[in-house]
Parts: sequence; structure tokens; C-alpha cells
Amino acid sequence: VDVPVKYLSFFLDDDVELEHIKTEYGAGRMLTGDVKKRLVEVLTAMVERHQKARELVTDEMVDAFMAVRPMPHMFC
Repeated sequence: VDVPVKYLSFFLDDDVELEHIKTEYGAGRMLTGDVKKRLVEVLTAMVERHQKARELVTDEMVDAFMAVRPMPHMFC
């Protein structure tokens, strides 16, 4: 299995597009460069969303998340 195709199977949300890529690539009608280009597009969008979300995190949010607090006894 080609690594970019495997990565797309994890990160591409569109199952129809993924199957199309697998079919076309497997038949030789899509080149590795084309698959890599699509993977870069998918990963770039994901990283951009993460960066925008990260910008919204405040120091107060981090402090609240990292605060020492009692854990519920879930397994007693």
C-alpha cells in the first residue's frame, strides 16, 4: 500500500473520494504525485484549523485544564 493513500484513509473525510483515489491510483490512472498533492491539501487544511483553534485558547483555559483536582472514583 502506498503511504500517501494510507494517510488519506485516516485523514480524508470523504469516503467516496477516497475510494475514487484508490481505484484510479490502483489502475495507474492517477500518479503518486497527484495523491501526494491531495494529501498535502487535506493535511494543510487540518493544520490550519488546528492553528486557528489554538489561537483561541487563553492562559486561563490552560490553567483550568491543568489544575490539580480530585478525580472521581470511577472504578470502585
